Amino acid sequence: MKVKVLLIVFIIFGLSFTLFQIFKKEHPVNISQKEAEAIAVKLYGGKVLNTTVNKENNNYQISIDNHKGIYNMYVDGNTKKVSNVRLIKRKESLLTIDEAKKNIEKELNGRIDQIKQVNKKEGAFAEATVKKDDKHYSVEYDLKKKKIVANTEKKMASNTQMKDHLSKGIEQKSNTNTSLISKQQARNIALQQINGKVTNLSEVITQNGKHYKVTVDGPSEGAHVYVQANTGKVSSISWYAKAQPKPQPKPQSDPKPSGDDDVEDDDDEDDLNDDDENSTDNDD
Repeated sequence: MKVKVLLIVFIIFGLSFTLFQIFKKEHPVNISQKEAEAIAVKLYGGKVLNTTVNKENNNYQISIDNHKGIYNMYVDGNTKKVSNVRLIKRKESLLTIDEAKKNIEKELNGRIDQIKQVNKKEGAFAEATVKKDDKHYSVEYDLKKKKIVANTEKKMASNTQMKDHLSKGIEQKSNTNTSLISKQQARNIALQQINGKVTNLSEVITQNGKHYKVTVDGPSEGAHVYVQANTGKVSSISWYAKAQPKPQPKPQSDPKPSGDDDVEDDDDEDDLNDDDENSTDNDD
Protein backbone atom coordinates (compact mmCIF):
# COMPACT_ATOMS: atom_id res chain seq x y z
CA MET A 1 0.00 0.00 0.00
CA LYS A 2 2.77 2.38 0.90
CA VAL A 3 4.59 1.56 -2.29
CA LYS A 4 1.55 2.43 -4.34
CA VAL A 5 1.22 5.78 -2.55
CA LEU A 6 4.87 6.63 -3.10
CA LEU A 7 4.57 5.64 -6.71
CA ILE A 8 1.55 7.87 -7.20
CA VAL A 9 3.33 10.83 -5.50
CA PHE A 10 6.37 10.32 -7.70
CA ILE A 11 4.24 10.22 -10.81
CA ILE A 12 2.41 13.40 -9.79
CA PHE A 13 5.70 15.20 -9.04
CA GLY A 14 7.16 14.16 -12.37
CA LEU A 15 4.10 15.33 -14.22
CA SER A 16 4.20 18.66 -12.36
CA PHE A 17 7.85 19.22 -13.22
CA THR A 18 7.23 18.34 -16.84
CA LEU A 19 4.27 20.65 -17.04
CA PHE A 20 6.37 23.43 -15.41
CA GLN A 21 9.12 23.03 -17.98
CA ILE A 22 6.57 23.08 -20.79
CA PHE A 23 5.04 26.22 -19.28
CA LYS A 24 8.43 27.97 -19.09
CA LYS A 25 9.20 27.20 -22.72
CA GLU A 26 5.84 28.43 -23.86
CA HIS A 27 6.17 31.66 -21.85
CA PRO A 28 9.21 33.82 -22.70
CA VAL A 29 11.20 36.03 -20.28
CA ASN A 30 9.02 38.25 -18.14
CA ILE A 31 11.36 41.29 -17.99
CA SER A 32 13.07 43.06 -20.87
CA GLN A 33 16.80 43.44 -21.39
CA LYS A 34 16.69 47.11 -20.38
CA GLU A 35 14.92 46.23 -17.15
CA ALA A 36 17.51 43.56 -16.35
CA GLU A 37 20.36 46.01 -17.01
CA ALA A 38 18.69 48.62 -14.85
CA ILE A 39 18.49 46.13 -11.98
CA ALA A 40 22.21 45.33 -12.27
CA VAL A 41 23.25 49.00 -12.48
CA LYS A 42 21.07 49.90 -9.51
CA LEU A 43 22.83 47.30 -7.33
CA TYR A 44 26.45 47.79 -8.46
CA GLY A 45 26.58 51.13 -10.25
CA GLY A 46 28.84 51.88 -13.19
CA LYS A 47 27.86 51.18 -16.79
CA VAL A 48 26.83 48.09 -18.75
CA LEU A 49 29.52 46.70 -21.05
CA ASN A 50 27.72 43.69 -22.47
CA THR A 51 24.48 41.69 -22.09
CA THR A 52 23.71 38.15 -23.26
CA VAL A 53 20.23 36.60 -23.21
CA ASN A 54 19.99 32.90 -22.16
CA LYS A 55 16.57 31.77 -23.37
CA GLU A 56 16.85 28.26 -21.92
CA ASN A 57 17.37 29.54 -18.37
CA ASN A 58 15.31 32.70 -18.85
CA ASN A 59 18.04 34.98 -17.53
CA TYR A 60 20.46 37.69 -18.61
CA GLN A 61 24.22 37.57 -18.32
CA ILE A 62 25.40 41.15 -17.76
CA SER A 63 28.91 42.67 -17.53
CA ILE A 64 29.28 45.94 -15.61
CA ASP A 65 32.24 48.34 -15.28
CA ASN A 66 32.33 50.41 -12.07
CA HIS A 67 34.99 52.14 -9.95
CA LYS A 68 36.16 48.85 -8.44
CA GLY A 69 36.47 46.86 -11.65
CA ILE A 70 34.52 44.73 -14.14
CA TYR A 71 31.79 42.45 -12.78
CA ASN A 72 29.87 39.59 -14.39
CA MET A 73 26.41 38.57 -13.06
CA TYR A 74 23.10 36.92 -13.94
CA VAL A 75 19.67 38.47 -13.64
CA ASP A 76 16.70 36.08 -13.57
CA GLY A 77 14.13 37.09 -16.16
CA ASN A 78 11.26 35.81 -14.02
CA THR A 79 12.21 36.58 -10.42
CA LYS A 80 14.49 39.58 -11.14
CA LYS A 81 17.03 38.16 -8.71
CA VAL A 82 20.76 38.74 -9.25
CA SER A 83 23.09 35.77 -8.82
CA ASN A 84 26.59 34.46 -9.63
CA VAL A 85 28.26 37.85 -9.21
CA ARG A 86 31.98 37.65 -10.01
CA LEU A 87 34.76 40.23 -10.17
CA ILE A 88 36.45 39.69 -13.53
CA LYS A 89 39.02 42.50 -13.39
CA ARG A 90 39.94 44.64 -10.40
CA LYS A 91 40.81 48.29 -10.82
CA GLU A 92 43.63 49.87 -8.87
CA SER A 93 42.02 52.73 -6.98
CA LEU A 94 43.68 56.15 -6.71
CA LEU A 95 44.20 58.01 -3.49
CA THR A 96 42.35 61.26 -3.02
CA ILE A 97 44.24 64.51 -2.49
CA ASP A 98 43.30 64.52 1.19
CA GLU A 99 44.62 60.96 1.62
CA ALA A 100 47.83 61.82 -0.22
CA LYS A 101 48.28 64.91 1.97
CA LYS A 102 48.04 62.85 5.16
CA ASN A 103 50.51 60.27 3.83
CA ILE A 104 53.05 62.89 2.76
CA GLU A 105 52.91 64.80 6.05
CA LYS A 106 53.22 61.55 8.00
CA GLU A 107 56.15 60.25 5.94
CA LEU A 108 58.13 63.52 5.86
CA ASN A 109 57.03 64.76 9.29
CA GLY A 110 56.32 68.19 7.84
CA ARG A 111 53.47 70.51 6.95
CA ILE A 112 52.01 70.91 3.48
CA ASP A 113 51.55 74.54 2.38
CA GLN A 114 49.86 73.70 -0.91
CA ILE A 115 48.96 70.59 -2.89
CA LYS A 116 47.26 69.86 -6.22
CA GLN A 117 46.56 66.90 -8.51
CA VAL A 118 48.36 66.67 -11.84
CA ASN A 119 47.47 64.14 -14.55
CA LYS A 120 50.38 62.98 -16.71
CA LYS A 121 50.92 60.27 -19.29
CA GLU A 122 52.42 58.08 -16.59
CA GLY A 123 49.37 58.49 -14.36
CA ALA A 124 47.90 60.72 -11.68
CA PHE A 125 50.20 62.53 -9.24
CA ALA A 126 49.96 65.00 -6.39
CA GLU A 127 52.39 67.91 -6.37
CA ALA A 128 52.92 69.46 -2.97
CA THR A 129 55.07 72.05 -1.23
CA VAL A 130 56.17 70.82 2.20
CA LYS A 131 57.71 72.91 4.97
CA LYS A 132 60.03 71.16 7.40
CA ASP A 133 62.67 72.64 9.73
CA ASP A 134 62.43 76.09 8.12
CA LYS A 135 63.05 74.54 4.72
CA HIS A 136 60.72 74.00 1.80
CA TYR A 137 60.53 70.86 -0.32
CA SER A 138 58.85 70.16 -3.63
CA VAL A 139 57.24 66.71 -3.46
CA GLU A 140 55.65 64.56 -6.15
CA TYR A 141 53.39 61.75 -4.93
CA ASP A 142 52.09 58.85 -7.09
CA LEU A 143 48.38 58.49 -6.35
CA LYS A 144 48.26 55.00 -7.89
CA LYS A 145 51.38 53.51 -6.35
CA LYS A 146 50.75 55.47 -3.15
CA LYS A 147 54.32 56.59 -2.61
CA ILE A 148 56.63 59.62 -2.98
CA VAL A 149 58.46 59.52 -6.30
CA ALA A 150 60.33 62.86 -6.07
CA ASN A 151 61.46 65.10 -3.23
CA THR A 152 63.73 68.12 -3.81
CA GLU A 153 64.60 71.05 -1.60
CA LYS A 154 63.49 74.45 -2.86
CA LYS A 155 66.15 77.14 -2.65
CA MET A 156 64.74 80.24 -1.02
CA ALA A 157 66.02 83.69 -1.95
CA SER A 158 68.35 85.40 0.54
CA ASN A 159 67.54 88.71 2.20
CA THR A 160 69.85 90.52 -0.22
CA GLN A 161 68.12 88.91 -3.20
CA MET A 162 64.75 89.80 -1.75
CA LYS A 163 65.82 93.44 -1.33
CA ASP A 164 67.12 93.53 -4.90
CA HIS A 165 63.85 92.05 -6.12
CA LEU A 166 61.83 94.62 -4.20
CA SER A 167 64.01 97.50 -5.40
CA LYS A 168 63.62 96.35 -9.00
CA GLY A 169 59.86 96.19 -8.52
CA ILE A 170 59.80 99.70 -7.08
CA GLU A 171 62.01 100.95 -9.91
CA GLN A 172 59.75 99.35 -12.52
CA LYS A 173 56.73 100.88 -10.85
CA SER A 174 58.46 104.26 -10.78
CA ASN A 175 59.32 103.95 -14.46
CA THR A 176 55.70 103.15 -15.18
CA ASN A 177 54.54 106.20 -13.29
CA THR A 178 57.03 108.49 -15.10
CA SER A 179 55.63 107.71 -18.53
CA LEU A 180 53.89 111.07 -18.72
CA ILE A 181 52.43 112.95 -21.64
CA SER A 182 54.51 115.76 -23.14
CA LYS A 183 53.82 119.46 -22.79
CA GLN A 184 52.87 119.64 -26.44
CA GLN A 185 50.30 116.90 -25.92
CA ALA A 186 48.90 118.78 -22.92
CA ARG A 187 48.74 121.95 -25.06
CA ASN A 188 46.80 120.11 -27.78
CA ILE A 189 44.40 118.57 -25.24
CA ALA A 190 43.66 122.00 -23.77
CA LEU A 191 42.98 123.49 -27.22
CA GLN A 192 40.52 120.66 -27.89
CA GLN A 193 38.52 121.89 -24.91
CA ILE A 194 38.75 125.65 -25.54
CA ASN A 195 39.17 127.59 -28.74
CA GLY A 196 41.85 130.20 -28.23
CA LYS A 197 45.57 130.77 -27.87
CA VAL A 198 47.86 129.18 -25.29
CA THR A 199 49.57 131.94 -23.36
CA ASN A 200 51.16 129.93 -20.56
CA LEU A 201 51.92 126.32 -19.57
CA SER A 202 53.30 125.13 -16.24
CA GLU A 203 53.56 121.96 -14.14
CA VAL A 204 51.69 121.77 -10.82
CA ILE A 205 51.29 119.08 -8.16
CA THR A 206 47.81 118.50 -6.73
CA GLN A 207 46.25 115.89 -4.47
CA ASN A 208 45.57 113.80 -7.58
CA GLY A 209 49.16 113.93 -8.79
CA LYS A 210 51.08 115.88 -11.38
CA HIS A 211 49.14 118.15 -13.75
CA TYR A 212 49.85 120.53 -16.60
CA LYS A 213 48.23 123.94 -16.08
CA VAL A 214 47.53 125.31 -19.54
CA THR A 215 46.30 128.90 -19.83
CA VAL A 216 44.20 129.56 -22.93
CA ASP A 217 43.03 133.07 -23.87
CA GLY A 218 39.92 133.63 -25.96
CA PRO A 219 38.44 136.84 -27.40
CA SER A 220 36.58 137.89 -24.25
CA GLU A 221 37.55 135.34 -21.58
CA GLY A 222 40.23 132.83 -20.76
CA ALA A 223 40.63 129.60 -18.80
CA HIS A 224 43.15 127.49 -16.92
CA VAL A 225 42.91 123.90 -18.12
CA TYR A 226 44.34 121.25 -15.75
CA VAL A 227 45.50 118.13 -17.63
CA GLN A 228 46.62 114.99 -15.78
CA ALA A 229 50.22 114.29 -16.69
CA ASN A 230 50.00 110.50 -16.50
CA THR A 231 46.62 109.95 -18.19
CA GLY A 232 46.06 113.01 -20.37
CA LYS A 233 42.59 113.50 -18.93
CA VAL A 234 41.23 116.97 -18.15
CA SER A 235 40.67 117.27 -14.40
CA SER A 236 39.12 120.72 -14.30
CA ILE A 237 38.72 124.01 -16.16
CA SER A 238 38.87 127.36 -14.35
CA TRP A 239 37.42 130.30 -16.28
CA TYR A 240 38.30 133.98 -15.85
CA ALA A 241 37.20 137.24 -17.50
CA LYS A 242 39.78 139.15 -19.47
CA ALA A 243 40.39 142.80 -18.39
CA GLN A 244 39.33 145.30 -21.07
CA PRO A 245 42.16 147.66 -22.18
CA LYS A 246 41.86 151.27 -20.91
CA PRO A 247 41.42 154.00 -23.61
CA GLN A 248 44.65 155.86 -24.32
CA PRO A 249 44.56 159.75 -23.92
CA LYS A 250 44.80 161.67 -27.19
CA PRO A 251 48.07 163.59 -27.68
CA GLN A 252 47.77 167.43 -27.57
CA SER A 253 48.23 169.13 -30.96
CA ASP A 254 51.26 171.42 -31.42
CA PRO A 255 50.78 175.11 -32.32
CA LYS A 256 50.36 175.56 -36.01
CA PRO A 257 53.15 177.27 -37.90
CA SER A 258 52.72 180.85 -39.22
CA GLY A 259 52.31 179.64 -42.75
CA ASP A 260 49.05 178.00 -41.78
CA ASP A 261 47.50 181.36 -40.88
CA ASP A 262 47.48 182.28 -44.53
CA VAL A 263 45.60 179.11 -45.30
CA GLU A 264 43.02 179.91 -42.67
CA ASP A 265 42.73 183.47 -44.01
CA ASP A 266 42.13 182.09 -47.47
CA ASP A 267 39.48 179.83 -46.08
CA ASP A 268 37.90 182.75 -44.29
CA GLU A 269 37.90 184.74 -47.50
CA ASP A 270 36.19 181.88 -49.32
CA ASP A 271 33.58 181.75 -46.59
CA LEU A 272 32.99 185.43 -46.92
CA ASN A 273 32.61 185.18 -50.68
CA ASP A 274 30.12 182.40 -50.21
CA ASP A 275 28.17 184.58 -47.78
CA ASP A 276 28.10 187.43 -50.29
CA GLU A 277 26.81 185.14 -53.00
CA ASN A 278 24.15 183.80 -50.68
CA SER A 279 23.09 187.29 -49.71
CA THR A 280 22.91 188.28 -53.41
CA ASP A 281 20.71 185.33 -54.19
CA ASN A 282 18.43 186.27 -51.34
CA ASP A 283 18.11 189.87 -52.68
CA ASP A 284 17.09 188.54 -56.05
